[in-house]
Amino acid sequence: MSPSEDCRVFDIQRFSIHDGPGIRTTVFLEGCPLRCAWCQNPESFVSDAARAMTPAAIVAEVLRDRDFFAVSGGGMTVSGGEPLLHLAPVRALLAEAKRHGLHTCVQTSGAVPSENVAAVLGLVDVFQFDLKHMNAERHRALTGATNERILRNATLLVERGATVQFRTPLVPGVNDDEENLNALAQFFTGLGITTMELVPYHRLYLEKYASLGLRAPREDLEPPSPSERRRAAERLRRDGVLAHVDPHE
Repeated sequence: MSPSEDCRVFDIQRFSIHDGPGIRTTVFLEGCPLRCAWCQNPESFVSDAARAMTPAAIVAEVLRDRDFFAVSGGGMTVSGGEPLLHLAPVRALLAEAKRHGLHTCVQTSGAVPSENVAAVLGLVDVFQFDLKHMNAERHRALTGATNERILRNATLLVERGATVQFRTPLVPGVNDDEENLNALAQFFTGLGITTMELVPYHRLYLEKYASLGLRAPREDLEPPSPSERRRAAERLRRDGVLAHVDPHE
């Protein structure tokens, strides 16, 4: 295994229940092309927060939880940051997981070359794909990049028959307005997608910025109230998209 295929890991989280089906072990990899105003994992773009691990070492760690996967239908989730940013190590990690028969999930923003997405299709059982904002310039203001590549990769995955769970972080005053929700619903229905997940923004991540000596870009943002969550879900439902909101989030 060459050093270029080592993964830069900043956390391995056990007993995750929101990162794909069943009980998961989630591997968080360093690096992200976006700088979202509400980023929950600032460790992903702080280089000294991660350690180099071989895919074999990571999977050996994950396999400690195999009994939990067996009873729950779980497996390994690869997250970030953006796990598909560095193709060689993440592809090697997914291949090693598959060699051991693990169910695999990748959490992605889609903000990577389409070749990277296509290269892992046969190694990923389910993608959790985040759509943060539908307006290209608004997306740039909020994340540092437009969304053209993201929407193109979302379309690619659907057209190639991948299993995709689309998610949108619901951030009041940022992406919960009528115009954005309407555009989101139109994009989904155009792809034949009828279900998605609204993930309520929360403020727990702010402590991470302080511990890393960083300042969060938007400390003013507040979590959506139950009524704001219901309103957004109802707006999407009227356009034919069933939006699930986890009551425990």
